[in-house]
Amino acid sequence: MSGGTEPAMGTGTRRGHPAVGRWAALAAATGVAAFLVVAWPVANWILPGAEPVPEGSAMPVGTYGGYEASLTFDQAGWALHPGASTADRTYYFTRGPVELTLNSVVPTEQEPPDETELWDGMGRIMRAEDPSARLAAPDPTTSDDGTPGLTGTLHSDDGPGIASLFPSPGGDFAVEVVLGGEDTTPADLAAVGGVVRSVTFTEEGDR
Repeated sequence: MSGGTEPAMGTGTRRGHPAVGRWAALAAATGVAAFLVVAWPVANWILPGAEPVPEGSAMPVGTYGGYEASLTFDQAGWALHPGASTADRTYYFTRGPVELTLNSVVPTEQEPPDETELWDGMGRIMRAEDPSARLAAPDPTTSDDGTPGLTGTLHSDDGPGIASLFPSPGGDFAVEVVLGGEDTTPADLAAVGGVVRSVTFTEEGDR
């Protein structure tokens, strides 16, 4: 789902992601309506004005249900693209050829989907945006703060990718991250893969 998250491929143009209304329609058609993507990158191209991300900085990327999610960049060279990002909702970063798209998703029903349903919905959205995109079966993973999640490879005609998702404690919202890029190699992805595991959930008021 948000997840339908497909990495933004290419350096001259971006595919972008489905709008919220499109996701709602797809969710109704597929029966995966328990979560709603808060927002997707609104630009279909890479916008100017990238801002360097300081090495070691922890950036808040979503708040819901009493928890705040953050992502920590332990490597230099990352840049945030504000024109393709919406605070607390969706973020687009680059580091060399690697592109990172992060989306926060929130529930629309009282009983949220489990991790497998989230993963399946994420794959459906990806295929709707890019028919060649396929998410591999996920493997369990754990973020640096011990949060359990899922991770797996993304196969696409645009290039390789890695997708991960981490539900917040209690499942009130989830963070979905995709690494990819048209000119990215598996070695490039492996070199920065640790940023995905840096997703951390903190109770509001504890910071």
